[in-house]
Amino acid sequence: MCPACFITIGTGLLIAKKFGVDDVLIIGLLTIILSIVVDIFLRKINNGKVFFPYQRIIMSALILLLLVLGFYLFNRTNPSSP
Repeated sequence: MCPACFITIGTGLLIAKKFGVDDVLIIGLLTIILSIVVDIFLRKINNGKVFFPYQRIIMSALILLLLVLGFYLFNRTNPSSP
């Protein structure tokens, strides 16, 4: 497992637990997939080069935060019945 994936999933677990999000596996998988796709897209735009140092890690962290926030807001507006 790459260091970026390890950091992303570990941070995702911590943030998701803090917000009470139970969909950690989905958040982790979406983060990994979306960060790979975004990195490939950004490199394609810039002729195979990164736009800024640590682009993959920074984009993974931003995508992770957006996904956790999205799941948190979705779970808050649509609470499941016990």
